[in-house]
Amino acid sequence: NPAPVRGAKVEGVEVFGYGCPICARFQPFLDAWEKKLPRDVDFSYLPAAFGPDPDHCWDDFARAYYAARTMGLKGNIHDRIYKAKFEQGRIETCDAIPAVFADFGADPGDFASTMRSFPVTAAVSRAHDQALRWGVDGTPSIVVDGKYRAGMTRSGGPEGLLRTVDWLIAKQRPLHRGKR
Repeated sequence: NPAPVRGAKVEGVEVFGYGCPICARFQPFLDAWEKKLPRDVDFSYLPAAFGPDPDHCWDDFARAYYAARTMGLKGNIHDRIYKAKFEQGRIETCDAIPAVFADFGADPGDFASTMRSFPVTAAVSRAHDQALRWGVDGTPSIVVDGKYRAGMTRSGGPEGLLRTVDWLIAKQRPLHRGKR
């Protein structure tokens, strides 16, 4: 169910998971691409909340993403969480997540409590529902204007995914001209 075109900017959303090794490898490519985005593109992130999973911690990492936002934590969180998980081995279980956010100045107990708070639970539920509406079944996925979903392929890799997203943005751009 495509969303109606709104506003003057083309919207792009990466559906990601901090427990996803492919997302971790994709992030440097996405960072470089995002820095070059034209002003008429609004890009954001949506954590995948695919349900409880002790290997990937989908819901717990989604909770962590929203808890960090709720607590106003700043800094390059994406890169540092991926590094803590996949390079440093600091997140071997879902219960280890709050301790890593101490790197951003959060008290692990307060962070864990915020992860379980009503506003965070509601945000995770909305993220889950949005991913279902978009038909997202894997990460990383990028949704353009709520209409097109692109995922990474073995043959295209990160560069291929971003070329596809650039093409989709160009395809949608004329629909945004003259809108506010």
